[in-house]
Amino acid sequence: MHVGICGYPGSGKTTVFTALAPGGKADREVSFGNIKVPDARIDFLAGAFKPKKTTYAEVTFVDVGGGSKAGGAFPPNVLQNMRNADLLAHVVRGFENPSLSTPPDPRRDERAFNDELLLLDLGTVEKRVERLKKENKKGPELDVNLKCLAHLESGEALRTLDLTEDEVKALGPGIQLLSMRPLITVFNLSEAAWSDAAFADLRVTRHEKNTVTLAICGAVEAEIAALAPEEQKDFLEGLGLGEPARNVFVREAYRLLDLISFLTAGADECRAWPIRRGISARKAAGKVHSDIERGFIRAEIYRPEDLQAEGTEAALKSKGKIRVEGKDYVMLDGDVVNYRFNV
Repeated sequence: MHVGICGYPGSGKTTVFTALAPGGKADREVSFGNIKVPDARIDFLAGAFKPKKTTYAEVTFVDVGGGSKAGGAFPPNVLQNMRNADLLAHVVRGFENPSLSTPPDPRRDERAFNDELLLLDLGTVEKRVERLKKENKKGPELDVNLKCLAHLESGEALRTLDLTEDEVKALGPGIQLLSMRPLITVFNLSEAAWSDAAFADLRVTRHEKNTVTLAICGAVEAEIAALAPEEQKDFLEGLGLGEPARNVFVREAYRLLDLISFLTAGADECRAWPIRRGISARKAAGKVHSDIERGFIRAEIYRPEDLQAEGTEAALKSKGKIRVEGKDYVMLDGDVVNYRFNV
């Protein structure tokens, strides 16, 4: 999963990137950083099996590069970096910045960003519809583009439009529409704003269709991220926080992208494998290795909470708590799987 961190100059975008992906590295015009997805189930399995290796799911954060001032156009290279992301995180300034002449207005900047993405997509889809009509094309491709055009002309982002899998396929892989990307709007507040009742509305986490709005204090979260894990706990307790904002952000990103994790466990490795919700056991096997998917026989599955209750896999077997599932079984979040296959 690639998350594109974007925002207007002076929004604290780089500070938020540092808070979410400490130790990130620069590569040409972008910075990127990988973080492990916190997972108590993997922690438990690692404690139970004492494996040689423990592997968590990962999220890659990409600082997509500098943008224009609020309300202006993003440069082409920044737009392309945004298109390469699976999910966009728009950092919105909620603090005084002496380098900027305009006072902070989070709602203004939020609207400007959303409007820019909508207008970019509107131009793209208009040209596509015009070309299809000129070529006298009919059928699903024209139909879905007309549907998208009407939605954009009504002032709505494409992430709020219901499209079937067939309609998404008809759009084609070559069209990268930014307002279709799931979006997390991150209000980056100062410490003063965080405790100011006037900003209380911004601190409320809201869920809408393929969109989340949440608030963080970027400067404080960057300090937390720079601390050693044992020091973070004391610091968080001192601030009255239960966990870093990074953990909350990752959970929201997983939910927006409809991701779950299935698990594998043994003496060699305990590992979380991120997949889209609704994937079959056989298709999920391909995440582990293509040979397992090709030679799939069955999946032996149990729940980590059952292992925690019974103590060992042998005890689970004796009590019938290890299920045998076929290729069409739909994987559930947290399933611990042992694949049987033959190639």
